[in-house]
Amino acid sequence: RLILELEFVQCLANPKYLQFLAQHNYFNDPAFINYLKYLLYWRRPEYAHLVVYPYSLEILEYLQHESFRRSVALESTVHLIHTKEFFHWQHWR
Repeated sequence: RLILELEFVQCLANPKYLQFLAQHNYFNDPAFINYLKYLLYWRRPEYAHLVVYPYSLEILEYLQHESFRRSVALESTVHLIHTKEFFHWQHWR
């Protein structure tokens, strides 16, 4: 279960996947929203060190807000997230 949850959390770093979730109404499902809240444990140091794509943890935090969940259905938001991630990886080291 740990590995499956880790893989899912890391998928949240993919802006197109976020858009897919939004467009298919996952963000309107209270059970899914509760699952996103549950996954916040990945931000704790004993789990966060396993995350290869740390940006996914920031996205997980943003997904706790309804306004962000609504906005990821828009292409402009997806493009903004992609650009921000690109610059992060370009200048990270």
